[in-house]
Formats: sequence, C-alpha cells, structure tokens
Amino acid sequence: MRSLSKKDKTILTIFALAFIIWLGGAILRTTIGFTIFEPSATETLIRKAPNDILMQTVYIFASTSIYTSIAYLITFALSFFLLAKYKNIWKQEGWILMCFVLFYLFSPVEIYTIYEDIKLSIAVFQQNVWEFYSQPVQDYFMKRIKNVVYNSLNGLTLLSALTIVIYVI
Repeated sequence: MRSLSKKDKTILTIFALAFIIWLGGAILRTTIGFTIFEPSATETLIRKAPNDILMQTVYIFASTSIYTSIAYLITFALSFFLLAKYKNIWKQEGWILMCFVLFYLFSPVEIYTIYEDIKLSIAVFQQNVWEFYSQPVQDYFMKRIKNVVYNSLNGLTLLSALTIVIYVI
C-alpha cells in the first residue's frame, strides 16, 4: 500500500474516532436503556422506581443519542469517500471490503435507530415530556426496548461493528 498523504491520514483518523465514539456510545446506550428493568426480564420495571428515576434514565438515553448519531453520520459519510478512494486495493486486501460490507449491511438498522432517537429527543427536550408513562416515551423508548426483532438486529449491528474492529486490528 502506498504511503498516505496528510489529508488521507486526517480523514482516516476522523473516521476511526467517529467509529469508536459511535460503537462505544451504542454499547453504553444499550446498557443505560436496560437499567430500568429487573435483571430477569425486560417486561418488569424496577420495583417502586419513581417517575423521576425512570425519566432520568430516558433523559440520559436521549442525551447520549446526540453524540452517537452524529458520530455514526460522520462515519457513514466518510465511509463512502474511503470506499471510493481505496477501491483499487480491495482485491489484495479482502478484509477491507469485508469491513465495508458488514458496515453497510446493518446501516438501515442504525439509520432507523437515529430516526427513533430524534423523535424521542424532540419529545424529551423540546416538548418537555417528563412523565415516564406518557405516550411519546412509551412509543419511542419502551416499545423499542421491548421489541425483540429490533433488539436482535441491534445486537447483530453491535456484533458486526466489533467484527470490523477485529478485522482492522
């Protein structure tokens, strides 16, 4: 592989940092989202948890979505540039192509997640919803957390991203 220019190194660094922020944020947000449930199942909320505790969890979940969404969008945009820029080395370095395939395979799930996060953030920050059992929180937070299909795809997205990290290392 030829030596990289300063511009290429900068773009790769921004891409790597955005990817790391997105992946770490996604894992953190998954952990935050499930903290309000009993350890045994996602159907049972923590006993006697007041509204303020539940909404603080939703607030933190919505707040962290800003960072992860921006980081993912930066990663997604720069990936097109990198895909086009280094298309001549795909045949020699098949792991690079495999990383892009894994990344783009689960992009629709992540874009849907960003869309749902925007709706939750609007409800929490702009409409000042502070009632856990309100309709927006139940629609944009609880239904998503309890949805088995979404959680399965989100888990596969995280595993795909971790596989990309392993390939790159």
